[in-house]
Amino acid sequence: MTSSSFISGNFGDIKGFLYAWLGKQNKLPSYEVSQQGTKQRIRFKCEYSYTAIGNSTNKKDAQTNAAIDFCQYLVREGKMSQNELEPYLPSKNSSVLTTQTLGTLPAGLVPPHMLQHNTTTNDAISPPALLPYQPGPPSHYLEQIHSGRKMLEEQEESDTNAAIHGNWTIENAKGRLHQYLQKNNLPQEYKYTASGPDNLRTFFAELSIYIRERNQTIYARENGSTKQIASKSCSLALVRQLYHLNIIEGYTGEKKKKQIEKTTPFRVNVSNEIVEELDRVIQLFNIQPIVINEQQPTGSLLNPQILERFPSSERRTISSIIQWVPPISNWNPWISSNIDEGPLATATMKSISEDLYRAEQYKTNNEIKFRSQERQNLPVFTYRQQILEQIKNHNVILIRGATGCGKTTQIPQYIIDDAIENNQGAHFNVVVTQPRRISAISIAERVAWERCEDLGNSCGYSVRFESILPRPYGSLLFCTVGVLLRKLESGLRGISHVIVDEIHRYFNYIYILLILI
Repeated sequence: MTSSSFISGNFGDIKGFLYAWLGKQNKLPSYEVSQQGTKQRIRFKCEYSYTAIGNSTNKKDAQTNAAIDFCQYLVREGKMSQNELEPYLPSKNSSVLTTQTLGTLPAGLVPPHMLQHNTTTNDAISPPALLPYQPGPPSHYLEQIHSGRKMLEEQEESDTNAAIHGNWTIENAKGRLHQYLQKNNLPQEYKYTASGPDNLRTFFAELSIYIRERNQTIYARENGSTKQIASKSCSLALVRQLYHLNIIEGYTGEKKKKQIEKTTPFRVNVSNEIVEELDRVIQLFNIQPIVINEQQPTGSLLNPQILERFPSSERRTISSIIQWVPPISNWNPWISSNIDEGPLATATMKSISEDLYRAEQYKTNNEIKFRSQERQNLPVFTYRQQILEQIKNHNVILIRGATGCGKTTQIPQYIIDDAIENNQGAHFNVVVTQPRRISAISIAERVAWERCEDLGNSCGYSVRFESILPRPYGSLLFCTVGVLLRKLESGLRGISHVIVDEIHRYFNYIYILLILI
């Protein structure tokens, strides 16, 4: 039996239970369905300020996952008791590797780093003590943040680095590439491939060029929603390579279309002597001055005619609050989707934490001991306990250290290691932002080396056009600021900590990011 069919068979009645509860509260639920990739992404909206999300391979299971998410939210907010929800969920005593059950959330919406870890053994795990929930800032303040985030995303999507690539853009690169190919009698044969379903197909265009002067072959492969866009992107990549090889010149044409300059009228004070002199000149040449009627509207040289007016589309209400949900069962925060297959689809948070603890205890070879000793020689290790205490007691902290002290690579590991040692590893997922993509990749590789693991286990990275994502629970993700901003569109679901590294660089980006978080 597959995981999706198991979920459907055991939790099919939870939607009926939720509808009955909403009927008692005189609330009407509504589903908003949007297709993404090969899955149906269901957003379950009710009259509470919360949007539950469920993903699955079919619409029915996605609705069931959304109903489970919404019921768990009601439990965290105290609107519904855990005892009412228990008959629709499996027992908590389960293991990731032996049973197929689905766990529940901790009873409270509290950051995991503020949980009181009262045990370090693997036998008895007591429920963590929780702190009261504190409301966030007012809605009008969050609306300003939301509008600022949109402006930043628009600037990020624009081609701002064309100046360092000879001013070649996607609009003018393809024509110049064809001129070069015709001049050197080279073939213009793009190789196209496609992937994805028919309604969401992505096209890939690739082309290689042999350069006789350098005895070198350059290659590019880009994607797009259409073949034309994919070929233009591929041409842009090749033209920029030719420019940096000093084979073609930079683009010297018009960069942007000229826009009509709009100036607002303003008053000018003229002295009486000039006015009298102008009157004498008018009388001398018998010029009749034109009297301007201020009540009559002035005409414009621009054509105001509108050829066609399109009907306005229905606007979807977007919440101005960035939703945050702690790590929960059956949710992968790195792809923002439910887990449909495998043992993690039905495992409880307790069993996942136990398996993470056992897996960490198995690392007893000499190599891990040698690398652990190297980590302890770093200056930041002296402040390990102090840093962890500050993280547990405060929502936001600022850490400053000299270059090479180990703050970038060690502090995220301290958080994860401390959680795994206290049998709470499943409740922790850490995101670390870096100002450059090369920094995110190299630091992720270094951390994986220190942990004697391959990338994709407890450590991974995500940059534009390239990602190696870690496991869904008890893991670290190093990414650029832009990747995290795009992830904020769907909310911080399943992420416990956000670490902003190199805060003294690119202050504008980091300032916006700090406001969002």
